[in-house]
Amino acid sequence: MDTIELMAKFADPETLKNLTTMQRLTAGLITTILGMGITFVSLVILQFVMVLLAKFTVEATPAKKQIGPEPAPTAAVTAAANTQKDEELVAAITVALAVQLKTAASNVVIRNIRKVEDHSPVWNKVGLTEQMTNNS
Repeated sequence: MDTIELMAKFADPETLKNLTTMQRLTAGLITTILGMGITFVSLVILQFVMVLLAKFTVEATPAKKQIGPEPAPTAAVTAAANTQKDEELVAAITVALAVQLKTAASNVVIRNIRKVEDHSPVWNKVGLTEQMTNNS
């Protein structure tokens, strides 16, 4: 029996009962391969279309206009900004500890803050950054 004849019989529910098990299996495999092939070709075409659209829709970033050199911040301004950031950091850590310990913020005293080295791999840091930006 020819493949086209087999597929024609496979499409009709009445003649499907008359097919042997081997013919049913062959027709089922042909249908599966044909469906997967069409899906694969469609996805490849879709990928090419997406690449072409990405090339045509690239937005040009506007160039910054440089009027003059930007003045460097003075040491006093930088020190004041760092002090304010440190105070905000201490306040945030104090509140977080108070909430975690279920006590008042006035009962928590922070005497020293030091940075701990992070030995996690780069992929871990990138994953955490992506999660934080996607969840906010």
